[in-house]
Amino acid sequence: MNRIIFFLLFFLSLPTTFAANFQIHVRGQNGKAIINEQKKTIFIPVNYYGKSGVYPLDKAPVDIFKVEENISHTLPSTLDLRNWSSFKIGEEEWKIKGGYQLPGSDFQTWHTEKVKGFATFGHVTCDAMVGSEKQRIWDNGNPAYSTSGSKSWPTYRTQLADGSYAAELTTRSILGIIASGNLFTGRIVRDMSLKQLLGFTDKDGKALIRWGVPFTGRPTGFQVKFKYEGKGDSCTLMSTLENHQDGKRRYVAAAWYSGKTDYEKNKEGVISISEPDKNGLRTLKVKFIYGKQHANADPFPDGVVQGNADEPITHINVVFASSRKGDYFKGVKGAKLIVKDFKLLYE
Repeated sequence: MNRIIFFLLFFLSLPTTFAANFQIHVRGQNGKAIINEQKKTIFIPVNYYGKSGVYPLDKAPVDIFKVEENISHTLPSTLDLRNWSSFKIGEEEWKIKGGYQLPGSDFQTWHTEKVKGFATFGHVTCDAMVGSEKQRIWDNGNPAYSTSGSKSWPTYRTQLADGSYAAELTTRSILGIIASGNLFTGRIVRDMSLKQLLGFTDKDGKALIRWGVPFTGRPTGFQVKFKYEGKGDSCTLMSTLENHQDGKRRYVAAAWYSGKTDYEKNKEGVISISEPDKNGLRTLKVKFIYGKQHANADPFPDGVVQGNADEPITHINVVFASSRKGDYFKGVKGAKLIVKDFKLLYE
C-alpha cells in the first residue's frame, strides 16, 4: 500500500503535459498553424495584405485559442508575430511566431503595361511583367528597355515542361548597351528619355530603382527554383532585410547566391542545392546572415550601411539577375537565368 501511495504522489507532482490538439486562429491567418510538438513551437502563416495595407505582424489579434479543459495558458490576446515569443500551456513553455509570403512570388501571374518609348514616338506594350499591376510587388527592367522600341525582352514569361510558368532572364544588348535580365521587388523609373538612360550607362544603374517593399517579418532564409546557363557570366539570386527608418537603408540581414553555375554549394549561407527536377530546375535554399556583411555579397550600394541583427525590419529587397554586374551595364550576351517559386523560410 505504501508503494502505491508513493507512486501516486510522484505522478501528481509531475508537470502538466498534453498532446498538441488545441485550436488556434489569428486574424489575417491564411493557412493552418504549423505546430511542432517536439520543439513546442507554433508558426502562423498570414496574408501579406491586411485591411489597410501590409498586415501588422506586431499587432495580430488572436480570434480562437482553445486548449483541453482545465488546462490554463498565458497566450496574450494580441501577438507580436515578428519574433518568437514565449507563453505557457499548463506547465509547458511554447513559442509562437508568424510571417507572410510576397504576393505573386510563384511567378504564375503576369500583366501587361504600356510605357512611353523614345524610339517609337508613342507607347510600347510591356507584356512581361510579374504579378498584379495594382500590388506592385515585383518589377523588372523591361520598362526601361522598352523605351528603345525593342520587344526582345531581357525578362519574360516562359512555359516549362509541366505546363507551369517561370521568369526567364536573359542578358541582351541594345544600341551597344548590355541589359541584364532581372526581376526584383520595388519600382524602376518609368517614361525615361534616351538621355536619361544613356546617362546611367557609365554609372550605377541601381539609382534608377526604388528598392524593396514594406515588410516586417524575420525569415531564416529563402528558397527558389532556378537554372543558370551563364556562358562565362555570373548570376545573382539574393534578398536583403532592411531598415528604412529615418530615410536610410540599413541591411539587417542578407541571403545571397552568386555563381557561374547553378550548383555552387560552397558559398556562405547556402543550405542546399538539389538535383534538377523534371523542368530542369534546381531548388536553392539559402539562409539570412543577420547583423554582418555577407561574404558573397556585392559591395554596399551608395546610401546603404550595415545594420544590427536585432533592429526592426521595415522592407525586403529581392533581386534575381542573369548578369551579376548588370547594374553597371556589364555582362555576357545570352546569359540566361530561369527562376520560379520564390518562398521565404521561417524554420
